[in-house]
Amino acid sequence: MKERVTTREALSAYFEREGIKTDDQNTDEWLRDNWLRMNVFGYRIPVKPLYGFKKALELHDVHHLLTGYDTTWMGEFQVTAWEIGTGGCAPHGLFWLKLVVTSLLGVVLRPTATWYAFARGRQQRNLFRCDFREVLGRELGELQAFVENRA
Repeated sequence: MKERVTTREALSAYFEREGIKTDDQNTDEWLRDNWLRMNVFGYRIPVKPLYGFKKALELHDVHHLLTGYDTTWMGEFQVTAWEIGTGGCAPHGLFWLKLVVTSLLGVVLRPTATWYAFARGRQQRNLFRCDFREVLGRELGELQAFVENRA
C-alpha cells in the first residue's frame, strides 16, 4: 500500500534536497519569510518579492513536485513552459514575466524539451488559482490527480 504524503511533507523534503531554504529554517519559517533567497552561482542572494510573487513561487515549487521537473536550468525551462501550457498564472501578474522570460530561454537553449513540456501542460492544469495553504494540507497524490485532470 502506498504511503500517503501531504504536500507540506513533500515540499519540506524538496526544499531540503534542492537547498532552497537554509539549514536553520524549517519549512513554516521559510513560508512565512518575506524575503526569497535565490541561489546564484553558489551564493544565496536575498530578493524582496513584489506583488504576490512569492505566493506564485510557492505554487510553482509544488508544480516542480507534481511534474518531476528539477530545479536545474533545464527543469526551470520545462516547468515554466508547462505552466504556460496549462493556462499560465492569471492571478499572479508579475510572475508572468518569469514564466515568459524563462520559457523563451528554454525555446532558444533547449527547444525540444521546452516544447514537450508545453505540450504536456496543454493536457493538464495548474494550481495557480488554488489557495497555497489549502494545497499544503492535501495529499500529493490527490493534487497529482487534479493536475492530470483525473479528479
